[in-house]
Amino acid sequence: MRGVWLFLHVIGFAAWMGGGLAMMLAGITARNFSPEERLAVYRATSVVARNLVGTGALLVLVSGFVLSVPYFQATMPGWLMAMQGLGLVGAVIAIGIVAPTAARMGRLQLDPRGELPESFAGLRKRQAIFATIAGVFALLALVAGTVMK
Repeated sequence: MRGVWLFLHVIGFAAWMGGGLAMMLAGITARNFSPEERLAVYRATSVVARNLVGTGALLVLVSGFVLSVPYFQATMPGWLMAMQGLGLVGAVIAIGIVAPTAARMGRLQLDPRGELPESFAGLRKRQAIFATIAGVFALLALVAGTVMK
């Protein structure tokens, strides 16, 4: 059974990081698009955020907790505590900030002049900052669970 949970943990991490990288590349590429095309890209990335980033981060949290249960009765190794703490912070940011912000961006419409709405710039900046922070925490958790082990 441990193998199944480990598989789910790795798949969740791949979905989380892969979705995050796809969102980043789409956002960078969309900078040169017309406002209408740019919002279409953000509608697509909102689906990626919900289905890959948010779901992957949640799967990592649940499977990580289950995989950690045997360590609850003994002294927990430092690498595991680091992986849990860093992964928890990254996942909470991904689930609590990144996915909802992407959903809001996916619902944006052009203003009456055919331009991006005023809220776009703030949401895009928030998304870039917090998605980067969540990704860094996830990668640090990965380093803790592999290199430090």
